Amino acid sequence: MTSGDHRDRVAQLVAEFGPDLGRLCDACVAGLPGVGGAGMAVMTTLPAQQIRYTSDAVSARVEDLQVVLGEGPCKEAFAARRPVLVEDLDDQLWTSRWPVFAPAAISAGARALFALPLRVGAICLGVIDLYRPGPGRLTGDDLAEALAFADAATELLLAEQMPGGQVPGSAGLYAHRAVVHQATGMISAQLQVPIPAAFLRLRAQAYVTERGLDEVAADVVARRLRFTEADNDDQLY
Repeated sequence: MTSGDHRDRVAQLVAEFGPDLGRLCDACVAGLPGVGGAGMAVMTTLPAQQIRYTSDAVSARVEDLQVVLGEGPCKEAFAARRPVLVEDLDDQLWTSRWPVFAPAAISAGARALFALPLRVGAICLGVIDLYRPGPGRLTGDDLAEALAFADAATELLLAEQMPGGQVPGSAGLYAHRAVVHQATGMISAQLQVPIPAAFLRLRAQAYVTERGLDEVAADVVARRLRFTEADNDDQLY
């Protein structure tokens, strides 16, 4: 999937399922062959972790184990800002890496786990965990589709802080206040990214710092805050 195809797919998912994160996650599980369920943990720093969504009892147990034990793919995907793809939890690599979590997750009914970070550039809002009841890989088109769902979930999380819970997707959203519009343009110039991508970065900054969008935008305009990490990896661009 090209970066343009990825952006189009993310926009399609946001339009179809927004603002309902639960429906989006349900569709992700239904659309990926072999995936038995999904869990979503929202966090901005470790070890803080809020379980936002679980599709079934196995996913709920997997998410709870990672919170209680402090180990597992969710934590590592969040810390590294990259997917952690485990095709068999019973493999020695993973049992030695997570000696308590791995056998407990297998006992709960998860044999393969795929942890996908909810990213905007260098900022991570949380992780979606997908499990399979048997060993197996997540590659090719299936992995591309899972990453599109993760990016769509990121957009919906950020949309929740917008006035009226607006779902992103139209050019008018980032122009609803003059200071936000101006800050978005400045971030676009600083990072050399398109306006919609710059607006996502602005909203992500407000989200992780628990500040108002206007307040963060005002800091950008006053040059108290500058975005310097481009991280142009095509995520949400």
